[in-house]
Amino acid sequence: MQISAFGRLRDFDTGVEPLPGLVVVLGPNEAGKSTLFRFLTTALFGFHPASRENHPDIPWGTDSAGGGVHIRLDDGERLEVHRRLLSQPSGKIVQDGSTDDLRNRSLPWADHVPFRVFEQVFAVTLGDLAGLDEETWGGIQDRVLGAMGATDLLPARQVVAELEGEAGSLWRSTRRGNQRIREIRDQIRVLRSRRGAALDRDRTLREVVEQRDRDRHRLDEVREERHRERAVVERVQSLVPIQAQLKRIEALRLDAGDADLLGGLPADPGARLAEIAGELASLQARLEELDADLAEPEGAVAAVGEAEALILELAPEIEGFLARAAGTISDRARLHELEQGIAEAERRLDASAPQWFTTAWRELPTQPLQQIPLVELRERVKRLAAAREQSRIVEAAANREAAESARSGPPSSLVGSLSVLASGAALLGLGLSDGSPLPIAVGGAATAIGVGFLVLWARHRSRSDAPSAHADAVRKAQSEEEEARQTVVDLLEGLPLLPTVLSDPGDLLVVGMERVRELLDDRRDRERAAADTRSRTDVVDQEAERLRSTLGMEPGLAAEAVRHMLEREMQRCERLKEAADAGHREMRRLNRERGRIQGEIDGIEDEHKRLRERLAGIGDGDPDHGARLAQTRLQAARRAHELQDELEREHPDLEEIVARIAKAEESGESWTVDDDDLASRRAGIEALEDEITGLVGSTEALERDVAHLQQEETVDAVDGEIASLEQEEARLARDRDRAWVLAQLVKVADRRFREEHQPDLVRRAGAHLARLTGGRYDRMMVDDSRDDGVFQVVGPHLPAPIPLAHPVSTGTLEQAYLSLRLAIVDHLDHGGETLPIFIDEVLVNWDQARQSQGVDIVASVARTRQVFFFTCHPAMAGALEDAGAKIISLDGTP
Repeated sequence: MQISAFGRLRDFDTGVEPLPGLVVVLGPNEAGKSTLFRFLTTALFGFHPASRENHPDIPWGTDSAGGGVHIRLDDGERLEVHRRLLSQPSGKIVQDGSTDDLRNRSLPWADHVPFRVFEQVFAVTLGDLAGLDEETWGGIQDRVLGAMGATDLLPARQVVAELEGEAGSLWRSTRRGNQRIREIRDQIRVLRSRRGAALDRDRTLREVVEQRDRDRHRLDEVREERHRERAVVERVQSLVPIQAQLKRIEALRLDAGDADLLGGLPADPGARLAEIAGELASLQARLEELDADLAEPEGAVAAVGEAEALILELAPEIEGFLARAAGTISDRARLHELEQGIAEAERRLDASAPQWFTTAWRELPTQPLQQIPLVELRERVKRLAAAREQSRIVEAAANREAAESARSGPPSSLVGSLSVLASGAALLGLGLSDGSPLPIAVGGAATAIGVGFLVLWARHRSRSDAPSAHADAVRKAQSEEEEARQTVVDLLEGLPLLPTVLSDPGDLLVVGMERVRELLDDRRDRERAAADTRSRTDVVDQEAERLRSTLGMEPGLAAEAVRHMLEREMQRCERLKEAADAGHREMRRLNRERGRIQGEIDGIEDEHKRLRERLAGIGDGDPDHGARLAQTRLQAARRAHELQDELEREHPDLEEIVARIAKAEESGESWTVDDDDLASRRAGIEALEDEITGLVGSTEALERDVAHLQQEETVDAVDGEIASLEQEEARLARDRDRAWVLAQLVKVADRRFREEHQPDLVRRAGAHLARLTGGRYDRMMVDDSRDDGVFQVVGPHLPAPIPLAHPVSTGTLEQAYLSLRLAIVDHLDHGGETLPIFIDEVLVNWDQARQSQGVDIVASVARTRQVFFFTCHPAMAGALEDAGAKIISLDGTP
């Protein structure tokens, strides 16, 4: 299995080796055991539900779930299955190098077991067994025999009882109990009796509707007559004043004359001419004030002369010079210190170099001296000292051995020693041959003395040979010492060292080389720093001289003096520049203001000219007369406009009123009515309104009667209810017949199913139970005729079969239920591909002996089908591992 992401599991992989028949999934609660079961079920049957939004195993932070499994079929064929759920589920099968699109279908090798049956039957959990204390064992028996262990299928006997109860609740031959069809027939009889009353109400309703329609027609006629009379009264009372107002407006517009000639003129042209003269005088005075204000900023701008402009032009160059010149004092002090340091280093070199070299330190070759590996030189000097010490030790040892050899002489000769040894051996052999003790004792003593003389002779011989061996050792040590000295000399090749130094190089040589090189390095570094510092000061001096010459400053000034003078001049020029910039801004502002005022003056003068020209045209060349005449005509036009606005405010429907007046004038209607005629018309209007009130009241009463009668039950409504009840009666009759037929079909199907499947299922279950109980119960039987339990068990210790029901122990019931589930699993996929089974913590509540037997039967099942055993107990996992299981640990379980 490879799981990329599924529920709690991410990047989960069981490895390249195939999993065995028995697999233990070990992990604590919520470690992912249930997730692994759902993944394996998904691999076989697809995603359920097939929606990413509704699927419970989409991990947090990802938008997909999926993984793959490698499967070996019963015939040994191998294939790969990959499934993934994104917005839509997808899947593929890889087999024999080809890939087929699986989408979300079940594997063809698992189609013989439906998904829901597999999910409920092939997963045996502790909850299935723990629930035996709460549900009746009889229900378990029915579910096992009738539904093959599926928890979402009802037992056949319960289905038959419910179907027959449903049919009886609809109709039966007797009147006992509630029967829906008989109730409907009674309701139909009642409705038919109510249909006559509904017919009477329908006739009354038609009569009331006819009277209501007659009253509505008369009401419309009376309202039309009242409208005509009101129009006459209204024309006299309201239209006549409006007509007079309209005529007044028309007269005023005639007095105003052509509106185009007055367009754009002020209300009082003469007053406007006087006002324009005052505005022109005020603007001219403001213009003179602005000219006076320009003097001060112009003076600030003129204060920046050619000298100041030149300094400001060179400001970036001067600022750079000031920045560089600020450090000149410290650079000069630093240069003095460096020159002193160089002199001190040269003095020390003058004192140190003659101790080691044949030439002055200035003539030394720099590269060979710098390239000497001081660490390697120190190591070679140490090896030379060691070789010299070893040579002294070897020479001293040779001298000591030579002195000892000269003091001691030869203890005996070789011939004498051999003679004594031969005599002793002869006496010892004679004594041993005849058993005499005296020859044995004398011969043994002589032999020992001969051996002693022989040893002393050999030691003296070795001492006499020692001087030649020591001489060789001394020569070898001296050769090694010379070789070590030569390695030191080779490393110092190229340096003019004193012969005395090369003849006996030691630790002082290394110290001297280090000291000379450090002094040379220090002098070189100081000279480099001094050159850099001197270069900077020279650049500053040259730049100071150039700026002094450019700006015409006093000749001969030092760089520091030039810097101080330029700092002061820069500050002064910057202040003048700021004042000049402010002056420029103020001048621009004042000039803008002056331009604006001049523009206003030009505009007012243009307006004054145009106004006088128009007034002159109105007054026949006289602007003053034209102003008076224009004012009179403008007042008339304004009054006409005011009267028009007043009419429109008081009469929002003025356009309609004007149209009515025009229509009345065109028709020649009279606009004059006397008081008697007006009073008569008003009395007629009141009488019409009284009649209208009465008709409205009678119409509303008739409307209420119609509404009341319409709310009552009508013939159509009663006929509709009767038809609906007759249809319901027919439907219920069909439902009753269908429920009764289905009950009989379920009875027959249940009997045939039990006859076909019980023998094999019960035989398999009995075999499993015999192994689980260690032979205490060796068979299981089925007897449908018994009320105390369908299942019975047989055992050697029992005189007769006993029902598998309480008071049989809960443990035995659990073991029987597990046996039945295992038998159902074997039965369901018999003839098809062998599917895996999943067992979850079903052995934890059993005693040690039954647990051991349970482990054995699980291992036995695993020999024919793959078993996944889920547990959170390491001890249980260990027992199954001893039985050949492979353990898969989840969530870091050891």
